[in-house]
Amino acid sequence: MLEVTNLTTDFLNGKQRIRAVDGVSFEVHTNEVLGLVGESGSGKSVTALSAMNLLSGNATVSGSVRWNGADVLTMSPAAHRQFLGRDVGMIFQNPLASLNPVFTIGSQLIETIVLHQRVPVAQARAVAVELLTKVKIPDALERLDDYPHQFSLGMCQRIMIALTLAMKPRLIIADEPTASLDVTIQAQVLALLNGLRDDYQLSILLISHDLGIIAQFCDRILIMYLGRIVESGTPHQIFKAPAHPYTQALISAIPVPDPDRRSRPAVISGDIPSPAHLPTGCRFHPRCPMVTNACRITDPALELVTDGHSVACIRAREWM
Repeated sequence: MLEVTNLTTDFLNGKQRIRAVDGVSFEVHTNEVLGLVGESGSGKSVTALSAMNLLSGNATVSGSVRWNGADVLTMSPAAHRQFLGRDVGMIFQNPLASLNPVFTIGSQLIETIVLHQRVPVAQARAVAVELLTKVKIPDALERLDDYPHQFSLGMCQRIMIALTLAMKPRLIIADEPTASLDVTIQAQVLALLNGLRDDYQLSILLISHDLGIIAQFCDRILIMYLGRIVESGTPHQIFKAPAHPYTQALISAIPVPDPDRRSRPAVISGDIPSPAHLPTGCRFHPRCPMVTNACRITDPALELVTDGHSVACIRAREWM
């Protein structure tokens, strides 16, 4: 469905060119949930925005992003607008920044439905009620004329999902869709997305820093660090046999609700380096607890270690 090959993104900061995404490649298959995980600053959101060709003018994007044979990066403006509405929808982490506060949610939904589904306003209103009901907004017909500030944050995120569904996309990119929600609402929103995937035969690219969420809802997982994919595989491969020290540390940091378990999480020292000052060799070596001299000079490529499981670490086979 979506095939990203050697995606590279540079930002011009004065006279300095900063590489935020460096040679990223992945595919999103039909009716699949693909998880993209990493710390803040690892390049997850920039990867998604680069793939959709939605970055500002100071960004230079190269590589290939193919959607059913067409390259998104070289589409005409008209074709690109159709692609974004008809084929791909995006859900952002702050729904209040995406909803217009001076218009009712009904007017925003109806405008989207009329534009993308080419139906009369009266029919669009009925579709809007149906979509709000689908995303479990209580009393959808009565609440159609309410404004965004009259809804909770979790409800606003559901409305954003309804707005995305109004465009009838085949792929949804969900960028930290539960970041500002409490745990119970997070579970509800993710269960809703999972149900909608089955109902509408959608594919989902789920971006998160929370491995616990990713483990529950994704078919495959990509671990990203400092602009590169450092490990990829199925949830079973990633969680049962993590082969990159960064992945191992992330998994170790997941809280275990067992008072009898005494294991300590592996601590990742320091902060993620600035893309403006990349380390030599392996990008993770300044923070890696298993670093060797070879790690400081060797820049490892992402290599297949078992079927469907790839790792960018020269020592990966030692603990496989």
